[in-house]
Amino acid sequence: MMRFRRFAAALLAVALGASTLAEAKTPEEVRAQCRAEGRPCVGLVLSGGGARGFAHTGVLEVLEELGVKVDVVTGTSMGAMVGGAYAAGYSAAQIRDIVVGVDWDRMMAPRADRRDLPWRLKVDDYKNLSANGIEFTKEGQVKLPESVVPSEELDLFLNDKTGPVNYVNDLTELAIPYGAIGTDLVTGERVVLQKDVNLGRAMRASMSLPGVFAPVVIHDRMLVDGGLLDNLPVKLARDMGADVIIAVNVGTPLLKRDQLGNVVTVMAQMVNLLTEQNVRQSLKELGPEDILITPDLSNFSSADLKHSKEIMAIGRAAADKARDDLARFAVDRASWETWDKTRKRAVMPETRRTEHHLSDIRVEGLQLANPEAVLNEINLDTRRPVTNDEIDNASRLVWADGDYSSVRYRFEPGPNGTEVLVFEPKEKKPGYSSIRIGGSLETDFRDEHAFNVLLSHTWGWLNPWGGELTTEIQAGENRRVSTEFYQPLGPGAKWFIDPMLEYKVQPFNLYEGGEAVARFRNETVTGQLGVGYTIGRLGFIRTSAGYAVQKSNLEIGKGIPEVADVESPFLSTELLLDTLDSVNFPTSGFRLNIEAQRLFDKAEGTGYRNIYQAGFMLPVSYDRWTTLFAGKVGKAALPGVFALGGAFEMTGSPYGRWTGSDIQLGSVRISRNVSDILGNSSQPIWVGASFEAGRAWNRNDNTEAGDKSWHRAVGGYIGIDSLIGPIYLMTGRTNEEGWGCYFFWGRKL
Repeated sequence: MMRFRRFAAALLAVALGASTLAEAKTPEEVRAQCRAEGRPCVGLVLSGGGARGFAHTGVLEVLEELGVKVDVVTGTSMGAMVGGAYAAGYSAAQIRDIVVGVDWDRMMAPRADRRDLPWRLKVDDYKNLSANGIEFTKEGQVKLPESVVPSEELDLFLNDKTGPVNYVNDLTELAIPYGAIGTDLVTGERVVLQKDVNLGRAMRASMSLPGVFAPVVIHDRMLVDGGLLDNLPVKLARDMGADVIIAVNVGTPLLKRDQLGNVVTVMAQMVNLLTEQNVRQSLKELGPEDILITPDLSNFSSADLKHSKEIMAIGRAAADKARDDLARFAVDRASWETWDKTRKRAVMPETRRTEHHLSDIRVEGLQLANPEAVLNEINLDTRRPVTNDEIDNASRLVWADGDYSSVRYRFEPGPNGTEVLVFEPKEKKPGYSSIRIGGSLETDFRDEHAFNVLLSHTWGWLNPWGGELTTEIQAGENRRVSTEFYQPLGPGAKWFIDPMLEYKVQPFNLYEGGEAVARFRNETVTGQLGVGYTIGRLGFIRTSAGYAVQKSNLEIGKGIPEVADVESPFLSTELLLDTLDSVNFPTSGFRLNIEAQRLFDKAEGTGYRNIYQAGFMLPVSYDRWTTLFAGKVGKAALPGVFALGGAFEMTGSPYGRWTGSDIQLGSVRISRNVSDILGNSSQPIWVGASFEAGRAWNRNDNTEAGDKSWHRAVGGYIGIDSLIGPIYLMTGRTNEEGWGCYFFWGRKL
């Protein structure tokens, strides 16, 4: 039976492009091979330590230069990742290139790349809604997030880099026998990840730091970071056949008393205590013939992912100091090169298939979502070869929908040498509902102050076609209650309908000679039914029919003419195209929105009134500099429909300084990301200047009225792209209004 399984594995390896396949190696077989060569068996043990683990790559470079033949590899967390790559056939130089080339911002982002989001989630960005919400099960119980960082990008990364050996389910069959350590979160047991698991899953489980990455379920065991119990797995290397140990310890040291100032550092210290305790036990297991390398990483933390080059250099320097000791385990150059070539041939990255001939695509494991909807989202053409990048991108798009915590895939043998691609989306919230929170705060340090808070509740997958009900409640300066039912016209269909009902209260000021002379309150009730078409991830086009009632009440002011009420059916068409990488501080992509509305004003019988508006944003970036071109235009047959004034809309003037039936605004913002200068790479900070020109005026029955002259403004600002949305401190002036200062968080709601 064992022979049959190995034969089948060999056939599958050939089918997937691997040139050779090693058999599982017992400790006795490992030692026998070393004895035949007249040398001790060398075990390489690499500890966990987050970004500090990049130092392992520098150590590997020295081992290769000396010609040290490694017989077994063990590792935990980042050590499991680097050690697993080396055991699978990657060279130190290849591992270095992979680490340096990783987009860590994308890898550690709290959600999918914005350009991959469906348009409904893109629209939510302009409401400053949180990326993650408070989720509820179908029983009404609160469901907290599994982790701070989603695992999708990490899973795709590991799947890609371990592709050549994903067929291997006994990790002692790798070019170098390998084992990793995980921790059973339920039982608290140390788990050796080696048998009946592929390399990518073993790496992923071993580095699942609790709270940061979601646990990994393997053989019905919920596994997290192995560093909690065995961060330096010396014993495992001995058990696998090692006579002597080269151990590299990069673990995070305990924090000092003055560093324990908040809940985050205290929780980190608890993890460090567990790690430090088991590392000390492992160090006791080292003998006089073993070598311990401890790089001086006192200036780097486990989170310094963007300092890989510096950390790798420190690892190399530490190995250089131990060069004489390491040289004791070196073999002659010819022998080492022969071994190294054999190691690389087994699973060289180039052996992974770059194209796949698919006979079928399946979706498995769903409880609520419709598999047909997922297949429509994947949209892979099986009539031609499909590339790895296409499959990865399809996985990203499904994950970006927001219904799944991860989207794994695997290959199965198909007829006539083809493959079956199997996707396994993990539903984040089966039968779910969730609440997300948003808000805004703004002041011009004069007369205008506004604070708004927004709660958005969503019920998803109400039917097999993916119906979704969203209710929003907004309190503060602008009050609003709305409910919308979004219904695709089929599983994963591009056509949709979205009936909506909304009530809102919105104040606005009337200015005369630059001074606010009156304050009105608009109350609006709107009901509409829209029919739309989704333009991929680009945006949508929608036509709606509805009925609106608007009443304007004078709150402050005397001798001010009343604003006429509006009660009218309407037709509207809206187009949105949005590829911005960020709505807070965009650096690439574009945004274009166009809306046209016809009011059939009942007060004028069969008459009608048209409203048109459009806006765009276009960022152009070079290095850390970005120039953002933006503008908007509006035209209506009703006075006072549009407002102009405030930050970025004639900076220096009060909010809503100019109103009119017509509006035109253009602006250019030049900004630089100064996080590198300030030494803050995790929290983007921008400094910039804004130049604006705009005007607003009223028309009445096609007769021009009011001031049509252009106004000019210039401003300067500092902005922070925070976890709760953009925060700005800004000052500027207009050619007529003088200077103004603003503080705002979020956006107008």
